This record gives sequence, C-alpha cells and structure tokens, in this order.
Amino acid sequence: MRQLRRLLATLVAVASVPAMAVAQENATVTGRVTNASGGPESAVLVRIESLNVGSSTAADGTYRLVIPGSRLTGVRPYTITASRQGIATVSHTVSLGAGANVTQNFTVSSQAVALQGVVVTALGITRSQRSLGYSAQGVTSQELNRVPESNVVNTLSGKVAGVTVTNAGPQGGSSRITIRGATSIAGNNQPLFVVDGVPIDNSAPGSGEGASQTRNTGYGGIDYGNTAQDINPNDIESVTVLKGPNAAALYGARAANGAIIITTKSGRRSTGLGLSVSQTVSAETPLRLPTYQNQYSQGYNGRFDYVNGRGGGRADGVDESWGPKMGTLARQFNSNGDSVPLQAFPNNVRDYFETGRTLITSVSLATSSDRANVRLAGTNWSQDGITPTTEFGRKTLSLNGGLDLTRRLTANAAAQYIHNSADNRPGTGYDDYNPMMGFVWFGRQVDVNYLKTHVKDADGNMISWNYNYHPNPYYNVFESHNADRRDRVIGHVQSSYQFADWLKLMGRVGTDYYTNEREFNIAPGSFGFYVGRLADAPGDNGAFEHDVITNQETNADFLLTGNKYLTEHFSVVANFGGNRRWDRYTDNYAWVRDLSTPYTYNLANALETPYVTNELIRRQVNSLYGDVQFGYHDYLFLNLSGRNDWSSTLPAANNSYFYPAVSGSFVFTDA
Repeated sequence: MRQLRRLLATLVAVASVPAMAVAQENATVTGRVTNASGGPESAVLVRIESLNVGSSTAADGTYRLVIPGSRLTGVRPYTITASRQGIATVSHTVSLGAGANVTQNFTVSSQAVALQGVVVTALGITRSQRSLGYSAQGVTSQELNRVPESNVVNTLSGKVAGVTVTNAGPQGGSSRITIRGATSIAGNNQPLFVVDGVPIDNSAPGSGEGASQTRNTGYGGIDYGNTAQDINPNDIESVTVLKGPNAAALYGARAANGAIIITTKSGRRSTGLGLSVSQTVSAETPLRLPTYQNQYSQGYNGRFDYVNGRGGGRADGVDESWGPKMGTLARQFNSNGDSVPLQAFPNNVRDYFETGRTLITSVSLATSSDRANVRLAGTNWSQDGITPTTEFGRKTLSLNGGLDLTRRLTANAAAQYIHNSADNRPGTGYDDYNPMMGFVWFGRQVDVNYLKTHVKDADGNMISWNYNYHPNPYYNVFESHNADRRDRVIGHVQSSYQFADWLKLMGRVGTDYYTNEREFNIAPGSFGFYVGRLADAPGDNGAFEHDVITNQETNADFLLTGNKYLTEHFSVVANFGGNRRWDRYTDNYAWVRDLSTPYTYNLANALETPYVTNELIRRQVNSLYGDVQFGYHDYLFLNLSGRNDWSSTLPAANNSYFYPAVSGSFVFTDA
C-alpha cells in the first residue's frame, strides 16, 4: 500500500511540472485607471497592441492582462495604452518577459470625443472609427464655431465630405442639407437630426407635417426657417454625420437620407468652477446684386411718359427699362406733371438695403466632481437684417448634468429652452414681399430714396413708381407687418446600470416640443402678387392671416449593450433595444382676404367669410432593433443591424416593416 501511494504521488508531481512551467511562462500586467481626482475610470480599454492583448477596466478601475509566454522572447520593452471615448489616450512602457508580473497604473484626463478616433453613431452607440463599415465623419465644437452662424446647418458647410448645404433663405431663413445628393425627386431628402440620443424635428417650408409648412414654395411666400436652427452651436460638443441608410439603419425609414448626431456639452471636463463669457459682433451687406444697364429708362420701344402708372401715359404701365435714353425729357412719377430729363440712379437697388448687424452673447457655467457634473449656459442672439425693419432674435437656455448614484448606476439629464422671434421677414421667390422680385424689373430712373421718404400721399394712399405690377417696396415693410414666434423645449432623462464591466443597460425618455405662432397683417391698398396659403390676392381694405402650430415628438427607449473579448483575438459588441415614439401635430389657421374696417386685424372684422382650418395628426410607432459587431484581431470587423417598426398609421394586419443592414471593415495595413 505504501509503495502504491508513493507511485501516485510521483505521478502527480511529474504531471504538474509542465503545468507549472506553462504558468510560469505567462506574464501578467495588472493595475488601476483613475482620473485626475483619483476616482476610478471604468470601461477603459487597456491593451498592448504589439502583443494583441487587451481588457476593459472594471467599475473600480482595475484591469488584468495575461500574456502567453509563447509571444515573449527574452525581456523587452512594450507600449501599453489606456483609451476610451472622452479621455485622452495615455501610454506607458513596461518591460515584459516570460513569467513577469508587472503593475502599471494610469491617470487619465478628459478630452473631446472626436479627437480619439471614436465617433457617436446611431442610438448614441460609440464606435472606433476603424471598426465602421460605413462612412461616419465627426466635427468638433471648435470647428463648428470657428465662424459664428445662427443656423447649425450652415456650420457644417465645407466641413464634411459629401454634405451639401444650401442657404437659400434670408436672415433667419431655412438652410437645406443633403448627404451624398438627393435620393428622391419628390420627397424629403433631409437627414434625421438627433440631439443627445433624442430625434428632433427639422421641418421647413415644404417638408413639414401639415399644409402650413407648404406655404413657402418655389413661387413665393415667407421662409420661416428650418427648425433645427434652434440648436445653439455654442452648446454643441461634437457632431457626427452618418452617411446613408446603412449607417443610420437603426433609426428606420426616416433616416434613409442619413443622420446628423449632435452631442451637447456637459460639465464632465471641468476642473473647479468654470465660467466662460463670449461676445461676437459682425456686420453684413449684400455681396452681389444683378448687373443693370444705365442707358435706357423705364418704358417700351423707346417710349415713356408718366401719367398714372397704369398705362394712362406712354408706356407708363410697363415695368421694363426699354424706354428712351437717359437725358430725354419726360414726366415721371415724382415730377408733379413736369417733364424733366430722365436720370439714371445706378445705386437705386443697393441703396434700399441696409447694413445688417449681428450680436451674439454667450455665458456658461460648469463644474464637476468625482461623482457629479453640471453645465448651465445661456445665449442671446440678435440680428438686424439687411432688409429694412427686418429683425431676428433667439434666446437659448440649456442645462446639462450627470450623477454617479452608485459605482454601477449613473444618471444624466439635459434640457434646452429656445425662444425664437422674427419681425418682417422678407418674402421669397416671385412674391412682391420679396424686394428683389420688384428690383429685377425696377426702372433705372426711379429714385428709391424718394420712395422711402414719400411712402403715402396726403390721403394715405401708397405712392409708387408703377401701379400695374409693383408696390412701393417701403410700403410693404413700413405699413404691412409679419411676425412669428417659436417657443421650444428639447430634453431627456437617462439612466444606465453597469451589470458587469462588459454589460450595461440604458433607459431614456426624451421629448421635442414647440409652439409656433405666425401672423401677417397686409395694409390697405396693397397690391401685387402675394403667396399665402391660398395664393389669394388681398382686398382693398387689407387682409391678414394667423397660424398656430404645435408639434411634439416623445421617445422612450432602452438599450442593452454587451462588449466582450470571447478570446484574446475575437471580440463581440452586441446591442439590443426598443423604442416607443409618440407624435402629435396641430395646426389652427385663419385667412381673411378683406377687412370691413382698415387696420383692424381680427376675424370679427372680416368683410368676407374667413377661411379657417384645424388640423390634428397623431402617430405612434413601436420599434425593436439589434446590432452585432464581430471583431477579429482589431483589424477585421463584421456588423449586422436590424430594426422592425410597427406603425399606428398602417392597417393593423399589415403595420410591420423591417430594415436590415450589413457592413464590414478591413484595416488591411494591420492584418
């Protein structure tokens, strides 16, 4: 029996020798990642790229790397890095050999997301740029605000490949953005805008829910601007442009033209109490006007003599400048019946426009600690336009804060309040409330400064150079008046729970709500072409329209994210989530073509039956989606995505539709 025991002990000892030898050959690197305040940093990727090993830090900031001894030859120095979205990459050198046991700690500091090759993609998922199988380009806050713009869409012009921005409107007007060109000749080609994970409305004339948004057409109307301009560029941390449906498939059909993902600033990177104040002042004048000739006056076939501007004289009812040569004697609209030499006013169009002024004042206050951060900011933006009496203003107040409730549970919330107001927006297109429409035909002998100082005669009637086609351009801005106001709230509340260093659950509720009130009072005696909702000319005693639009979109969603190395070479990042979206849109519109008593703009003073409409649109969409990314050796990636929507606007038996997407990435230089 004793001999048998000795034999078994000898066999166990012999069998354990290779295992001990293998264990001794493995090298181990352990340590902890902390921030400048000494607090732990979780989900930081610590890796030795040359050895193809890596691991993420746990909730307490610790990590552990095991390097097979077969990869180590002697004792050599290796570079070990710690990186994550929002922090600056830190590198150290460690000496490793078979059986080494090394401790290496990291202290990291915050840095903007876009600077680290990490981008925020659909649903707020952060990805390494190298792992994306589609095009996604980021823009930092510094790039956006290099030249101050009132419309965030304009700030993207020239900064992102494949993005075209068209600013067709006047001050406070709309800007149109397309990614990789138009995909539809009749539909909406605009991308989806998302702020801090919450989709927001970017409707503009011609692309909104109801009939009121179609008022500005190619033929004329007032451009009330695209609603994404409400986002204050000074509050933006970074922007990611997802190009095409494959990149934005997780958002469904409304991101078929791509998506603009906006991340706003928080107080996370503040040290102590940070106060920032900035002010920008700028001036503008028309860059280019049409080129006019100054040899021939108003008229036709070399003839012109003014009697009443309606054809009572010789060609005085026409508006073209095909009349006699300058210097010819003829009566004019302001010569009191006397024949005077016709004289060109080369600057009569430019003299109408004024020097615009823009003043932007921003104040922000931010602070952070180990467990909490907050940022409060306000911006006042005001502009006097180049068109007389045109004013546009916007006031923005934003609050963004976050809190680590426990080591695993975090919460953050953000809210923005925006107040937009505008007075006397100029018309667009072929509309007499667009001054350039009249100036295309303007007589070269017409003194625009006289029209400015002589808007009405003693009886209160408008004075103009032509009564067949064109009103006095100053009568339109001094006597008629349009105004609009938009009050908007965008906000969300979000919470995340870290079950493990590789598994996290996020829940979020966000909303985008605004009320937009518009009015247009048209003075008595106005004439010419006016494009309202009905494209109806106003009556002799004046007209008015009034429109109140409300729009709200609320989203509630969750996202379960797993990020794990299954082996030392093979990684999987999986996301599964769901969303419920509620939309509610109302439009209460009234148009009065003629008034009983001039200058009294209300429905009770209507001479004719007012045109009144009430519109209500409601929608609910339920969604489930998933996204899986497989990675091999950090140079080969395969991404599979899918989303299924159930919409209340479709028949109950056939209200489901699915969006799949497949993409891949191969960094062949690292293979």
